[in-house]
Amino acid sequence: MLEIVKEFPDNPGVYLMKKEGEIIYVGKAKNLQKRVSSYFNREHQDNKTKELVRKVEKIEYIICNSEADALILENNLIKKHQPKYNILLKDEKTYPYVKISKEKFSKIEVIRTTKSFEDKNSNYFGPYPLGIYGWMKVLKKTFPIRDCNRDMNKIYDRPCLKYHMKLCLGPCVYKNIEKEYEETMRELRDFLRGDIKKVLLFYNEKMQESSGNMDFERAILYREKIKEIEKLKQGQISELGKDLDEDIFVYKIENVRLFICVLTIREGKIVGKLSLNQEIDELYKEDIFINIVTDFYSKHPMPKNIVFEDKDEENSTLLENWLLLKEEKTRKLFFPKIKSRKKELVEMALLNLEKDIEKYYNSKKVSEEALVELFKTLNLKKYPRRIECYDISNIQGSDAVASMSVAIDGKKKSSEYRKFKIRTKSTPDDFEMMREVMTRRFSKLEEKDYPDLLLIDGGKGQLNACGEIIYNLGLYGKIELISIAKREEEIFKLGESEPYIFSKRGETLKILQRLRDEAHRFGITYHRKLRSKRVISSELDKVEGIGEKRRKELLKRFGSVQKIKEASYEELREIISDKVIENLNKVLKGDVGN
Repeated sequence: MLEIVKEFPDNPGVYLMKKEGEIIYVGKAKNLQKRVSSYFNREHQDNKTKELVRKVEKIEYIICNSEADALILENNLIKKHQPKYNILLKDEKTYPYVKISKEKFSKIEVIRTTKSFEDKNSNYFGPYPLGIYGWMKVLKKTFPIRDCNRDMNKIYDRPCLKYHMKLCLGPCVYKNIEKEYEETMRELRDFLRGDIKKVLLFYNEKMQESSGNMDFERAILYREKIKEIEKLKQGQISELGKDLDEDIFVYKIENVRLFICVLTIREGKIVGKLSLNQEIDELYKEDIFINIVTDFYSKHPMPKNIVFEDKDEENSTLLENWLLLKEEKTRKLFFPKIKSRKKELVEMALLNLEKDIEKYYNSKKVSEEALVELFKTLNLKKYPRRIECYDISNIQGSDAVASMSVAIDGKKKSSEYRKFKIRTKSTPDDFEMMREVMTRRFSKLEEKDYPDLLLIDGGKGQLNACGEIIYNLGLYGKIELISIAKREEEIFKLGESEPYIFSKRGETLKILQRLRDEAHRFGITYHRKLRSKRVISSELDKVEGIGEKRRKELLKRFGSVQKIKEASYEELREIISDKVIENLNKVLKGDVGN
């Protein structure tokens, strides 16, 4: 199980542990990979946890946009599925909500139990898993609405203290303010539905007014309130309006395989994720969008709303006609383009989709089938469990480096990657550089640690050159060597003249392509790092008065030569003298100076 969990993403989200198809535990995580791994990489003292780990047969996950979304989604799923090993969220307690009564002179309050939702004469806003009480203080100052239990059908002799503190309009005494009160209530509801600009505008105006009256202490107070509201703005999209019933539908085609991810929202709550994948033929790809959607909803219940990516909007007419034929006139289709709640949900679904695709291709069965094909087709002596790929990076003829990427059982193993700073030549010569790298690499290895297969980026020329290196090192016959030619993605095997052609849609070629691309990426990153250090050092070394100590201080403070150029005279004066600043200005030709 631990090997499977290691492939989990490091995103925030919710994980579902299952036994015989039944959900037995739901948990949340800031980092799914770390949190779920913790169940299987240590001994647990708690008997309940020991029993849970022993019984888990399968673990699924749903990625969320934020930790707050994960908190809410966990709450929803526990209340829906009532898992055996969850004990904290099965009861009536829930995250805080704001409740506003539907009556004359409405009342505002915070609720924390599901039983409170039984009052149908109220509106509910939330939940607020990261807390609501600090926010309520801000709301009360901005929208002075009552939170007391006084009977609004009575007229009291005097208002309570909150009226004098300007935290309530005093409807218990002043019945002639009904219009003003309702207007305030309308603004409050708009704010709770997401119109935060109103409160920010209010405080900005107050801040400017106080500043204009030279009341700077009060202006600072308003400024801090603005910061507080900005901080409280959480993108909580895992629970929405209680009447919301929709699917977030995204898909992607990888070669001949279709992947679908659907987030299901019922009664305003994300209650699940449905992931599917299947092979498709060329005929299916014609009118692909309408084929996918109609096939899916022929087998699954259709919600009131369906949200798609904006790229599919051009096919909306055809889908709308299909809905009319099915007499589904009440269904609505959305293709959000600009930043909005629906757009955020689409992005959340796409993130889950990408991880589903990655999980499929990293699955043991798919990788094994691909490696078996590689083993049999190339007639290799050893099953290619460990494959190493080498790449040389000597862009612009300097700071030459080499990199090595590794795949084990078809999956990249980044902890095994290696990088080499070329020592023997300062001029570009890929052959000599590769000789140095392979000599350094294999002189340190025992034969039992040799890779099963070596992969080189290039055609027959590069392959034969590396073959000569292998022969001279006495490794011929001990290590098998192949290359991948980038233009046609042909595979060449050392000692054979004709290339091997693997399907560009198959996982076998993809394993080799990913390994080649990883080696190139890893090498380029290292090359840029070395070149950046050399450029920085060479420029600063030209400045009289800057030695190694001052150079390190400048780079630690400003980070780059460009930032040093942009620094003010006062900032530089904290590290170097006036004379050295003058020398620095001459060398860098920047805008540094008095």
